Amino acid sequence: MCFRKVMIAVDFSEYSLSTLSYLDELKKAGMEEAIFIRVINITKFGAVAGFDIDAWVEMQEEESVKELEDLVKKAEKCGVKAKFVYPIPVGDPVGEIVEAAKKENASLIMVASRGKSRLKEILLGSVSEGVIRKADRPVLLVKGKSNFRMFKKILYAHDLSEHSSKVVEYVKAGAIAGGRNVVLLHVEEGSESAELRVLDEIKEELRNAGIDVKLLIKRGTPHKVILKTAEEENATMIAMASRGLSFIEGVILGSTTDVVTRRARVPVFVHK
Repeated sequence: MCFRKVMIAVDFSEYSLSTLSYLDELKKAGMEEAIFIRVINITKFGAVAGFDIDAWVEMQEEESVKELEDLVKKAEKCGVKAKFVYPIPVGDPVGEIVEAAKKENASLIMVASRGKSRLKEILLGSVSEGVIRKADRPVLLVKGKSNFRMFKKILYAHDLSEHSSKVVEYVKAGAIAGGRNVVLLHVEEGSESAELRVLDEIKEELRNAGIDVKLLIKRGTPHKVILKTAEEENATMIAMASRGLSFIEGVILGSTTDVVTRRARVPVFVHK
């Protein structure tokens, strides 16, 4: 199942703990197990005279275990199996989260858009952005606790690539668990119309699952059209692939995925 085992990254900030507000929806979409991970970030420390980093790490480990045990209990109350990564990883958060997801064979990595260091996000790129770029599996980026249901109305951005088509199973699972409402969007950049048969096939597959589908084909700059359409359609989540017909753009800052994940006001699902 698409959302069967979800790794949830937390740093105990208000933003990262907002992931808990989505557990019920994820369970409805098929989540069976939640795995929490907290990474003690020592990359931010340089050589500081008189600072005992080993003692600090030990203190952080003790506090983390207590916090994580509480999160596990909360997840179990939602009716899902839960645990946390132990020993508590120490190092670079992005690398540790990505590697832990591989070891646990997580179906999905869930991260919040902002942790404790807002300045670091602005200057160096957030942990969430790093995970999206380096992960080898789908990532769900949430934008903080909200008063709407994430799967109520999904905007599914499709660029006609095979990779984009793989997103459909996740969209289907989410839509069935939520509002059964999907806006299927394709953005044409050139002057000529592309072969759109694949969109009709996706629309038919979703409709056969009992989902209401609205197909939109627009022209313009992809990230601008996706973000504007999300606002116009009152989408509660954006689903897209990280690479498609223009994979080389996926590794350059400013690509469609980068901009959408950074500027979207709703959760963004990124298929890898």
